[in-house]
Amino acid sequence: MSFVKLFRTLALTLICASLAAGAAAQYPDRPVKMLVGYAPGGATDIIARLVGTHLGEAWGQAVVVENKPGAGGMLAGEQTVRAAPDGYTLLLGYTPEVSINKLVYKAMRYDPIKDLTPIALTAAAPLVLVAGPKLPVADFKALVALKDSGRKISYGSPGVGGQQHMAGEMLGKLTGLPLLHVPYRGTALAVADLVGGQIELFFATAPALLPHIKAGKLKPLLVASEKREALLPDVPTAVELGLPSLQLTNWFGVFSPRGLPTPLQTKIADGVVAAMKDPKVVKQLQDQGLTPQPLTGQAFRSFIDAEMARYKTIVEQTGISVE
Repeated sequence: MSFVKLFRTLALTLICASLAAGAAAQYPDRPVKMLVGYAPGGATDIIARLVGTHLGEAWGQAVVVENKPGAGGMLAGEQTVRAAPDGYTLLLGYTPEVSINKLVYKAMRYDPIKDLTPIALTAAAPLVLVAGPKLPVADFKALVALKDSGRKISYGSPGVGGQQHMAGEMLGKLTGLPLLHVPYRGTALAVADLVGGQIELFFATAPALLPHIKAGKLKPLLVASEKREALLPDVPTAVELGLPSLQLTNWFGVFSPRGLPTPLQTKIADGVVAAMKDPKVVKQLQDQGLTPQPLTGQAFRSFIDAEMARYKTIVEQTGISVE
């Protein structure tokens, strides 16, 4: 490359970097949209609204949460991918649409690894197995005793191929329980049917379950973790119950379309991390059974890679796939 061409390339690079930095300094100058791939009421929606409120106050612009439920979170994911990489469309993503769907769906209209930019991990929470009023069990031992009852036990999930579907399939495989999967279009809908007696078991994070557990309508049987849940101290963990492979944690993060300029990535990530360290937000999350877990940059990318490796093994063990 000649000196003139090299000089022009360097000059163009500096100009682009300067423009990107200038855009980040002015961002946002209009409302920001944050997409959620599930119906209101679940942990994803709760986190999105907490993060959105904090960012809106810090930025002086509204961060509007839009729920786009369906296809295991992929409707919101696809809409994010198709948006301009300008920071005005963000995704509050959840484990399936980022780490799982690519492993179980035979056809996807986007690649979550290539087409989404991971901005910041926000929070995490283990899955909790609960029984509804229709099922006459008070603890996990009583549930396992039903494996020879001669009838199917129904369990719900927010969609085929998602983490909760996997948890149910693993539970059946590990215990011999004859389970029947019933997919829904979101956690809130499944919980409503669980309380109403239409299904009998459900895995979910604590936010959607706590009000019903406190009201005595749902019975917590296990926490899919090695550590007991602070809000459910009397509920044993999967490890305590001899099921160490049934450790499944939901995590939630902020993503943008591919190609978002680095200065904008940094500004948004800094805002999300600040939200996760705000004592008021931390308490609100912990009150819902969610643990703040801010990660950005390469640390977040490495976290996603590790999660995909974990779920690849689970997919191979359960044989779950979606057309």
